[in-house]
Amino acid sequence: MPDLQRQNDGFRLDPPIYYPPTSSHKGGSREGISPSYPFYTSPPTYNIDTPPYPFTKEDADSARASAAVAAQIGAETKTESNSPRPVPAITLSNKIHVVGFDPHARFVAHALAADPKLPPVQMLTHNPIPMKAWGQEGRAVSIHDSNGHPISSREILCPDYVSRRYKSLGYQPILDNIIISTAARAAFPTLYALRKRIDRRTTICLLEPGLGLMEMLNEEVFGVPALRPNYVICHSSHKLARHSYYHYSIRHIPGKLLLHAVPRNDEDEDLDSATSQLLGNQHTRHMIKLLSATSDLNAVGVSWSRLLLQKLPDMIFQSLADTLSAILDCNFNLIRRNKNAMRLWENMLAETIHIISSLPEFQDHRKKLRFLHERQFATMLRVRLERQGAEYSQWVADVRMGREPPVQFINGYFVRRAQEVGVDHRDNSLAISMLKARVESRRKMHEIPFKLVPEYDDY
Repeated sequence: MPDLQRQNDGFRLDPPIYYPPTSSHKGGSREGISPSYPFYTSPPTYNIDTPPYPFTKEDADSARASAAVAAQIGAETKTESNSPRPVPAITLSNKIHVVGFDPHARFVAHALAADPKLPPVQMLTHNPIPMKAWGQEGRAVSIHDSNGHPISSREILCPDYVSRRYKSLGYQPILDNIIISTAARAAFPTLYALRKRIDRRTTICLLEPGLGLMEMLNEEVFGVPALRPNYVICHSSHKLARHSYYHYSIRHIPGKLLLHAVPRNDEDEDLDSATSQLLGNQHTRHMIKLLSATSDLNAVGVSWSRLLLQKLPDMIFQSLADTLSAILDCNFNLIRRNKNAMRLWENMLAETIHIISSLPEFQDHRKKLRFLHERQFATMLRVRLERQGAEYSQWVADVRMGREPPVQFINGYFVRRAQEVGVDHRDNSLAISMLKARVESRRKMHEIPFKLVPEYDDY
C-alpha cells in the first residue's frame, strides 16, 4: 500500500467548497452543480425533513433535534448584522459510483439501472477480470431467483479499472455519491488512489457486514477532518450469491437495505461544527433519497440503534463461526464436534453479549437487548452453525493465501468498543491474535501458492 502518512498530499480546496467568491468557478462544473454560490445577505429557509421512513421514536426525536439546531442557527443569523455566511441550499448530483464487484455491488448497480431519472451508474473495480467479462456476458447484470430462474437483465456501463497506481489526468470532477461493497481492506488502496476526487461534498455509503471501516478510513486515508467525506452506514438483508461461473449473473432473495446517516463532527476555519453538520445532512439525506427511490433495493433510513440491532446478530455469528473456522483451518462441522472449540465459542459469546450490553447506545433501551440474553438466541447460533454443514468459511481461503480476513471489522469492532466502555475483551483479543499469527506464519513459511504477493480484490 502506498505511504498513507501523506494523507491528501496537503490537498486543499481554494476557493472554499460551500462559500466561493461570486466570480465564476475555474475548475469546471460537475453534473447538475451550479458553478458558484453568492454570499447570502438574509437567512435561508431551512427545510429539515424527518428521516425517510421513521420506524422508531428515536428517529422522530433525531429529526426534531436537527430541526431545532437549524432553527437556532437561522435565528442567530437573523439577529446578528455581522453574522457568518448562512447555510446554502446545495444543488446535489445524482451520479452514483459503485466501488467493488461482489454480488451486492452488482445487485446495487442492477437496481439503480432501472431508474431512468438517474445518470448511468458507474462501477469502479480494482480487479481487471470483470472488464474482460463485461463484453462476453452481454454488457448487463442478470438477476435470477433462488431456483435459478431468470428475473431481469439490465445493461450497465463497462466498469472502470482503478489500480493502486491510479493517477487522474488533468481536471477530474469530485465523486459525489460512492457505494462501497467489496472486501473491507480492498477499499483502502482504491479510495487512496481516488482521494483527490473525494472531499466533504462526497457521500460514501458503506455496504459491508462489519463495522469500524469508517473510522479506519478516516485514520488511514482521509486524515484532514474538514475534507473527510460524509458517511451512510448500511445493513443489507438481501440474500445474494453467484448464479454460475459468469461474473455478471447473481441469484437473489429479496430483503431490505437499512441506511443510517452518520452526522459530521468536524470544524475548520471555513465552517463551524453546526453548519458543517447541517451541510453534511443535505448530502447524506440525498444519498438515502436516491437509494430509497429504487424499489428493488427496498432501502429505508433508520436510527443508529435500530441499525445495530439488525446488524449485530450476523456480526456475532461471524465473530464465532468464521473466526474459529479460520483459526482451526477446518469446516463448520468440525467446530460443532470439537468440545474445546465449543468451549471457546461459549466464552466468546458471553463476552461479546456483555460488551454489547455495556454500549452507551443501549443504556436507555435495555429491553431491546433482552433477546441476546435468552437461551433461544444461543440455540439459534448453534443451529445456524450446524446448517453450514461441511462448508468452509471464506476466511479460511484468505488465511491460506496469506491475506488477513476482515476480523478487524468483526471481532476487532467488539474489542474497540469494549476498550471504550472499559469491559473485558480477552477472548475476542485472543482470537484476533491467533488469527493474525496464522496469517503471518503463512507468509513467512512461503506457503502462498506461486509466491503470490497478498492482494485484496472482489473475489
